Amino acid sequence: MIQRIQTLWLAFVILITVATFFFPIVDFNFSFKSMDTIQHYGLLQPESSPNSLQFIQTTPAWSLIFMQIGVSLIALIAIFLYNNRQLQVKLVASGLLLVTIYVAFLLFIKIDGLEKAIAHLYTTPIVNYNRISISFPILQLLLFILAQRAIRKDERIVRSSDRLR
Repeated sequence: MIQRIQTLWLAFVILITVATFFFPIVDFNFSFKSMDTIQHYGLLQPESSPNSLQFIQTTPAWSLIFMQIGVSLIALIAIFLYNNRQLQVKLVASGLLLVTIYVAFLLFIKIDGLEKAIAHLYTTPIVNYNRISISFPILQLLLFILAQRAIRKDERIVRSSDRLR
């Protein structure tokens, strides 16, 4: 049944995935030619004004974009697999794994690599994480866990009703 609580949790995962594209993940503050510079880093290339220079992100972060699209596709497919709860649980578990890989890749490879690249080219940057966009993957993890618990609860209810017949 599509009106179950896990559908709501998985729909929220999709909404959070869409929101990740509109918020910068981290801001790097560094000096460039004795001028203080702030560089925003997000999934998509930020809008640039004529007065600002793009030092770091000249192309979108395709690996992160594909991971977030994968997370939303997994959640969308899991919504419509309400008839096959075992497959739905496995799909939600793979969504959990993908979000965990996303967080590790984002924090330990992308942001750390960019910080080292800025330090190598310019000066050591001050890294300011955007609290809203850093909380998005954590919320996705939490929502996947809640969806998985709800699916397993439904499965236990169905199995208990089968025993009564």
